[in-house]
Amino acid sequence: MRWLRSLAVAVVLAAAFSTIPSSAVTRLASADGQFWDIQDTSPWATDSGGIATGGGANPFNGFGYLKLSLSPGAQRADGPAPRQVDGSGPATRLTLPDAIYLRGFGLAHDGSERFDSLTPVLHDGIVVARAIYAPRDTNYLRYYDSFTNATTTPREIEVAWGGAAGVYEDGGRVAVAVTSSGDRTIDRGDTFVTVMQNASAVADLQQGPSGHGPSAHVLGDANATVFARAGDMYANPFTDAYPGFDPAHIGYVYRLSLAPGQTAALVTFVVKGLSEVYDPRGGYPIAARDALLSNWSAPVYAGADRKVPAAGTEIARVTEQARRLVAEPDLRGLTTRQRAAIVNWSSARVFGASGAPTIAEFSVVEKTVNELAEAMRTGATTSEDIVREYLVRQTLHDRHGSTLRAVLSLNPRAIADARARDAERAAGRVRGPFHGVPILLKDNIDATELPTTGGARALIDHRPRVDSRVAAGMKAGGAIILGKANLDEFPFGDFGVSTLGGIVGNAYDPTLSTAGSSGGSATSVAASLVTLAFGTDTCNSLSNPAAFASLATMRVTRGLVSRAGVMPLNPYNDAVGPMAKSVREVAQALDLVAGTDADDPATAEANAHIRGSLAADLDTATLKGRRIGIFRQRFVGITGEREVADAMARVVKELQAAGAITVDVAIPDYDAKYAAARGAAPGSLRDAWTAYLSRGAKPGERVLTIQDLIDSGKMAPAGQRRLEGMLAPTPAGAELAAAVQRFEDARATFRQHFVDLMDRERLDALMYPANHARPATHEGGAERYGSEPGTCQESAATGLPQITVPAGFLAGRYPVGVSFLGRRWADRELLGIGYAYEQATGHRPQMGHR
Repeated sequence: MRWLRSLAVAVVLAAAFSTIPSSAVTRLASADGQFWDIQDTSPWATDSGGIATGGGANPFNGFGYLKLSLSPGAQRADGPAPRQVDGSGPATRLTLPDAIYLRGFGLAHDGSERFDSLTPVLHDGIVVARAIYAPRDTNYLRYYDSFTNATTTPREIEVAWGGAAGVYEDGGRVAVAVTSSGDRTIDRGDTFVTVMQNASAVADLQQGPSGHGPSAHVLGDANATVFARAGDMYANPFTDAYPGFDPAHIGYVYRLSLAPGQTAALVTFVVKGLSEVYDPRGGYPIAARDALLSNWSAPVYAGADRKVPAAGTEIARVTEQARRLVAEPDLRGLTTRQRAAIVNWSSARVFGASGAPTIAEFSVVEKTVNELAEAMRTGATTSEDIVREYLVRQTLHDRHGSTLRAVLSLNPRAIADARARDAERAAGRVRGPFHGVPILLKDNIDATELPTTGGARALIDHRPRVDSRVAAGMKAGGAIILGKANLDEFPFGDFGVSTLGGIVGNAYDPTLSTAGSSGGSATSVAASLVTLAFGTDTCNSLSNPAAFASLATMRVTRGLVSRAGVMPLNPYNDAVGPMAKSVREVAQALDLVAGTDADDPATAEANAHIRGSLAADLDTATLKGRRIGIFRQRFVGITGEREVADAMARVVKELQAAGAITVDVAIPDYDAKYAAARGAAPGSLRDAWTAYLSRGAKPGERVLTIQDLIDSGKMAPAGQRRLEGMLAPTPAGAELAAAVQRFEDARATFRQHFVDLMDRERLDALMYPANHARPATHEGGAERYGSEPGTCQESAATGLPQITVPAGFLAGRYPVGVSFLGRRWADRELLGIGYAYEQATGHRPQMGHR
């Protein structure tokens, strides 16, 4: 698959994974008994959204493409003026082409009549997205193409829409049969153009016959002024007039003026007809020339049921359909916001006699789950609009610009799912605050929409059979799985590097580490590429990335949230949790995913400890009178940097100002006590991976094995060593049981040190920093001893809950986080402490990521 050849397009992987037809197009039925064959994300397709042939009547030879250019004399946004091909100086003769076909839209089929762009194209500072609608009960197809000025200056652009409505002389030379003005000349005021393929060289083109199928191209209405002229789509439609060498190639050129940040959209239609010469179940009757016949042309259909429309009838039919579309364009399924952006149709055509409604400004930037929910409730926006804006932001900030590389793959059904949630809302069904809200899952968490790769090439085809408990819970609450977040491969590391996704950049400085394998999740939320994301944690991978992204997160009490359907790394330590801009969102997500799950024995007691919503009591949470243990011996890490310790001294003052009682505490010989508890239960990782790979498998179904992954040769070295270690001999029988018991006893002993301390000092929580230093550079890992210095074992090795919230910045630039450790099953109380501190300090800034 060509998209695997470059890490730069790894984000398109999942759009292609979901359904991979065997051909280079996806075919949708049309009312003429033929089909629309769309160039989408199928293997080997151009992913341009063009129509390949339109069926056996061959009305097209590739039509519906886009080309984009700056208007003459305008300043380019992506660099200096064109140079000569040899690079020697300004172009005076032959130059590299400017008018290129746009492709790579990530067009995903919704399984019905629509395609949506998952990866909008960035060209010359303009973000271009496509949406295609082909009602199966009609012979027309609609394009919705939007153009967003992502620069800070006004832009004049020209857009050419079109392609080939035939091919030179096969079926007859293409000619304009009629335009909306009644002549055969394409003028600026025309609203549609009908072309035919002049098989018999007739003078009266409307009388036909059309050798291959005729087609009509609907351009807009007479009140719109953006249509400028027709050009030669094969050459440069912006400089070369129509017709060119082959009159089949038509480019309809529009001129758009875009203010900074403005989006304008073109709605165009293509109507197709049947051949008036042959039955499309066969081929065109090609005459022999010099005793040669085309060896790839289908024979003429000569069955008794042969049907060929009368000459001129199909030309008349597509023309009449074009007139009806000009009078009443089919805008079904477009949101109010999408309609408001349309510039080639008058407001009366788009909104009716009532005119365009007032649409308030809205952006997803920095919005919380609750703010998005409120905007959807009031009708200010829709789930579909929200998803589309996040996809545009990913184009601008994740794959271009700062190249954060935070999003690894996208759900091909994301926009279709958003439309479904909007329909539920319109019908009065709202499942909760996450209804219609898009989220990301770290790509070691199973969701049936996508492969779960762990960032490793060895798992590129690993499709989960059932959802993880986390994915199932979020979907039941109405959330949309937007895609998967990039991560440290397997995931094993602290710097956000995977074979499939490349290096994850820190949201505040892409040259720096995200500190933990959940870096893609953290960066995605901080940079407003998504609202909320789930990460996982074996040690550090929730708290550190959240801290470095100025986010809130929580490792709940071990056993409150199931790890079923999550790639294991250390079965005792492993946890999964949400990362968000606020504690309230974290609590609301936990409400959907917490609880007993038969697939994770650790959760057996969970339901007994859940007393209603974890988010319900946050408004009354306070720090007043709370006793917080200040765990100063964890303020400075192995590198000896004291900058974070100074920040924690400020946090102590903030706690005191909010009414908390702070108590300095310590655990003697702490390092030795932790060393005694390190490690994993013998054989536990092997058993956990075997269970994970076989989860949901039916009897007799082939199951991927650990040995398969080892033998693939596609694992990163650290992951390969982990896999090989899983298969190393372990004790058996009574010896194994004793070894496992020793491990569990050591963990219980380590946990008791914290419990005893909190009991002795009557503490509600312990406080310590989430990270010990500024984030490292991606190249500087050895300087930090191979990992980011931070705190994690306090929760990971004990199973006690830990919440992390923003605590300001180091040097006014680098986020720092503070963590609070609570008692077992006291997750509700710990959320209240984190929320009260968050509300008292407001350390998370309005980032507004460019």
